Amino acid sequence: MSVWAIVLVIISAFLHASWNILGKTNKVSVQAFFFMSAFCMALLLSPYLIWFYVIAGSQNFRAEFWGLLALSGVLQIIYLLGLGFAYKKADIGLVYPMARALPVLMVGGIALSLDQSISSVQWLGFSLITGGCLLVPLTRLRELSLCNYYNIGIVWAMIAAVGTAGYSIIDKLALSELSSQLFSPSSPQETIHQQPEIAIFYLGIQFWAIALPLGLGFLVTGQAQQFKQSWHVKTPAFIAGFIMALTYGLVLYAMLLTDNVSLVVALRQVSIVFGLLLAVVVLKEKLYPARLVGCALILSGLLIAL
Repeated sequence: MSVWAIVLVIISAFLHASWNILGKTNKVSVQAFFFMSAFCMALLLSPYLIWFYVIAGSQNFRAEFWGLLALSGVLQIIYLLGLGFAYKKADIGLVYPMARALPVLMVGGIALSLDQSISSVQWLGFSLITGGCLLVPLTRLRELSLCNYYNIGIVWAMIAAVGTAGYSIIDKLALSELSSQLFSPSSPQETIHQQPEIAIFYLGIQFWAIALPLGLGFLVTGQAQQFKQSWHVKTPAFIAGFIMALTYGLVLYAMLLTDNVSLVVALRQVSIVFGLLLAVVVLKEKLYPARLVGCALILSGLLIAL
């Protein structure tokens, strides 16, 4: 990875940990909170989306791109709802590391199947990161046992992890598809030849891919009261959505700068260290020795993998 891509992902990781603190403090429906977060950002970015679409030309948005976008939206919803429900059942110090651990190996395996090269040293780094994530929820090292992970919050965290792994790969494919069209020599458009512009567009259209299915789901299932709940939390939801936008916008840009998406996903796990520190400072959760060891393994794994 380039130094610039690494800097972008580290900044994103800190922001990601920050909005997870907001998600943990949410007291209303998980669906309502994340619907309003996504809807606010979708509206905010809509003028840019229209401009980009007109300038880029409709012929550059093939059916493959829209299909990948729709799938990414579904996986993002799975991730957000899984994370939200997990926070209702367990501490952020338990849920957050688990939700971040599994995607590292999942995405590595999927990336390998897509013919992206991953060295044995990088696999060692990924394994250390995952091991560190599994230690962070514990209070003592001798508590490392499967029975300590039998928690409904962990189940939801695992669902969130599946969503994370899925949308990470799909988003990389969608960005590559769109970039190949816009950067094609046969494309008559000369205005859009900057990767940040593509990242911002994809970010905004993805928020619509999250908000529209959630809103439609409220109507179809007779849960119109969810709209009222979402309105009541519009301010914290907007703040969370804004941080989410900054967070994932930086990740999308880093994906455009990096061929191997598994490295981006691995580096994002530094957010666990930030999240643990924020949980201690903001939520007054306890900092245990096992969690310090877990953080050390995560940082060691990152240094090896990169």
